[in-house]
Amino acid sequence: MNTKVLVIGPMDLVELVITIGQSYSDITMLPAPYNHEQETLDVIKKRVDEADVLLFAGTIPYQIAKNQNITKPMVFIPSTGTSLYRTLFKIITETAFNPIKAPLRISIDTLPNREVKECLEDLEIYPEKIFLNADQKAKEMVQFHYELWSNNQTQVSITCVKSVYESLKGLGVLVFRVLPTKSAIRTSLNNVLLEGKALLQSDTQIAIGILHFNNLLSSLHRPLSEYGEQRKKAVLQNLLIDFCEEAQAIFDWSERDEVRFITTRGAIERTTQKYKKAPLLDEIAMKIDIEATIGIGFGHTANEAEVSARKALTKAKVNKPSCFVVDMDETVYGPVGKDGRLKYSLRSDDPHLMNLAKKAGLSIATINKLLSFCECFGSKCITANDLANGLGLTIRSARRILNTLENTNLAVIVGEEQPIHRGRPRQLYEFQFFMESVR
Repeated sequence: MNTKVLVIGPMDLVELVITIGQSYSDITMLPAPYNHEQETLDVIKKRVDEADVLLFAGTIPYQIAKNQNITKPMVFIPSTGTSLYRTLFKIITETAFNPIKAPLRISIDTLPNREVKECLEDLEIYPEKIFLNADQKAKEMVQFHYELWSNNQTQVSITCVKSVYESLKGLGVLVFRVLPTKSAIRTSLNNVLLEGKALLQSDTQIAIGILHFNNLLSSLHRPLSEYGEQRKKAVLQNLLIDFCEEAQAIFDWSERDEVRFITTRGAIERTTQKYKKAPLLDEIAMKIDIEATIGIGFGHTANEAEVSARKALTKAKVNKPSCFVVDMDETVYGPVGKDGRLKYSLRSDDPHLMNLAKKAGLSIATINKLLSFCECFGSKCITANDLANGLGLTIRSARRILNTLENTNLAVIVGEEQPIHRGRPRQLYEFQFFMESVR
């Protein structure tokens, strides 16, 4: 398998990575340079569909992308203490300063404290004063270096970020830029190869889908004639054929109200755009008067995939019509193709989550689902209606969960929300465990 790698970073580093990457026959490099780190997401958006793996030439663009809902594997080239050797050599050869003979006052960003000190000790360089900053925001880095320099607390600034380097040069600061070593780039490219192999392995996992119908041989509004039933089945048959052709699947319609199809994980992820869309469900909803649900499961064997698919189908039936996916590690994705799609695990060995579940008298799956819902919803403060809509519950079930959390001091009432239409104000609940549990 040839792994397509999108290389994201400033132009000079992208060119360096691509030059080194030419010796890797299993990697195809796709350049994606930017002028400033703020352009990271725009650059990714334009070309992400072309790549298997994203490789970032630095930690800042990686951190920016990490906070987004990007499904592709991501690798970054780290800034390490060994990268500092070349920069210190340039200071000695290009300035009147000699940090070996005369101690310097230096400010350094991004590099880990321990690695900087080890590097300086190896070179027997002992600065008069060293200021370290681990901030991941370019603006704050510029301010950090400039304030120290303008107050005469430093003589030289060292940065790992090109935009910071350019800004400080414009401000008249004596600044040097740390570039990643070739060995660090090769290490990251080796990690890219590992990600590519992992993708290949996951692509070949078995995927089983179960499509269940609630009213195949009837109508939601009236009984069907025999001809109506046959027409309905014929349309459905054609939709199944089209879907299975696209997903490279084979299907078995041995049960009257259920169709089972089998393919690979890679085919399902491509067809659903990594669980963002449910094309078969959408086609059925548009073209046939059938209420359908789909459960999809993955596994190394057909039996494992079948078990996961049944779990997914159970969840889909609760939220019908919908599609859910259960992964091999029992991570749940769904409802697929709908806004606010959740991702949570049916199990956990996290002592904190286990304690929360025990205290609240709720299952681990419910606690994980609540955490995922809060993350998607973007707020700790919700109403019973919000929870019911987000989790596909009845209002009564949502109120019962919120009351349970309130009784165990895991949620508190913080206000009321007046509905748009007439009705009683809705109580606003704030979860007390959310921020603590996701640290």
